Amino acid sequence: MRRSLFVLLLIFIVANLLCSELSFSGLNEFKYIYSNRIIEHRNYFSDKFQLQTQFNSFRTGIKYDLYYPKYGKFIMINNAMSNQTIENELNKEEDEYYFDEYYLQYESDFWFAQVGTFEAVIGSGIVLHNFYDDDFETDSRLIGGYVNPVYDRWQMQLFAGLMESDDSTNPDLEDKYDQIGAFDVDVNISDKITVGGSYVLHKENEVINQSGINVIEFNNRTIYAGKFNYSSSLFDFQTEYATSNDDKNLKGTAIYSNIISYLGKFTLMGAYKNYENFNVRISDLPMVNHRGQQLEHSWDAGKDEEGLMGEIRFLPNYENEFVINYAEGWNNNFKVRLSNFYSEFKHDFEEWSFKAEFETLEQLNKENANRWYKEITPTLTFDFLIKDNPVLIKAEYQYKKEDKVIGNQSHFEPRFQTDIAISNYSLSIAVENQIGDSESAEDGDDGEFWIGGELATTIFNNTDVRLFYGKEKGGVVCRNGVCKNQAEFDGLRLTITTTF
Repeated sequence: MRRSLFVLLLIFIVANLLCSELSFSGLNEFKYIYSNRIIEHRNYFSDKFQLQTQFNSFRTGIKYDLYYPKYGKFIMINNAMSNQTIENELNKEEDEYYFDEYYLQYESDFWFAQVGTFEAVIGSGIVLHNFYDDDFETDSRLIGGYVNPVYDRWQMQLFAGLMESDDSTNPDLEDKYDQIGAFDVDVNISDKITVGGSYVLHKENEVINQSGINVIEFNNRTIYAGKFNYSSSLFDFQTEYATSNDDKNLKGTAIYSNIISYLGKFTLMGAYKNYENFNVRISDLPMVNHRGQQLEHSWDAGKDEEGLMGEIRFLPNYENEFVINYAEGWNNNFKVRLSNFYSEFKHDFEEWSFKAEFETLEQLNKENANRWYKEITPTLTFDFLIKDNPVLIKAEYQYKKEDKVIGNQSHFEPRFQTDIAISNYSLSIAVENQIGDSESAEDGDDGEFWIGGELATTIFNNTDVRLFYGKEKGGVVCRNGVCKNQAEFDGLRLTITTTF
């Protein structure tokens, strides 16, 4: 009801401004998927339409999404499952259609205000980062009001709104909304020093069992935070500290700091994290390692972890670049640990370039999983021209090993990719193979190949067309400590994006 009233209000405003000088812009993305879902081949259609109008300092917009049905890229199915089990999983793919965004904005030299759907971030995100993550299909955007005055030496954020409750673990929270209010201010004390402070109140819906009956109640969580930034010609330093408490008297703390120093041809970077009981939805925690991974896949990011990362970047001249990055992470009793090493060498010739990368990732969990995991990934990349047409060739040979209670397994995943662009056409072809067995849901069978190609072009100057056909290997997708197993794709995918 609330969304329908807001949409009607937007339509009314637009109708009354039609006689005025308006500018319109928008985007439409149509996608068709034909996918092999083991027991059947399925068709999927989706369309996302965005429209934005502007009149002087005002801007209004809507976005409408339609899925028929919505493709479940995180639905893990395989040939070992029964047909009934696969069908039950695929039944989760339903038709969906809804207004995804609707907003009204006002912007001037010193003020920005918005009502409707909006994203918000405080500092680096450890305190709060509300946004839509397309890779993970998670939505923490707010529906409410946002004010952001900016003056000579200070700026402020003041906002409040509703956020969809997390119903992924409990269906009772479907169509329920958390409540969030926040205040954030930054003050430039001098040209080099900025300090800031924040307050956030998060009223989170939780399901509590009372005498056999599920009752939904708010758990009130308050966050106080401060930040300090120093910038000079020699180095830039940033640090943030946050503390939280809730109705259960669960106290949390978060510390994140980084420093970047410029010493001639060297750039030095260091980062530190310390999180305790900060594994909540509204926080977007930097993981302080090159891969952006949490300590271990079964360990909640922000629950209990500490870590350091350092990087040396050396540019002796315009042709060469060297990078070395190393990170360590651990929990308070050192039973959950991570190490991540990354190195890179790049050389630019007159008409082509060469890049060599080497990365290792090692994770250990003796706290609640008894698991050890290691990846070793060497990569070579070549960029060059063939008759003024850019070409990329990338070769990767990844090694994975895992030790668990039930035993250990290891396998290789060689991958070859080539991209070429001719005029306004581009073609990308990738071939991946698995050598060895694996019990991980995202992996395949020994000797299995994944071959796929994508053709992209632009037509009518405002329409991008992308066509993929083949197989893409599944895998673990991670972002700032959140990881999901993405299923393999086998079929055809057509995307047509038009802007106006």
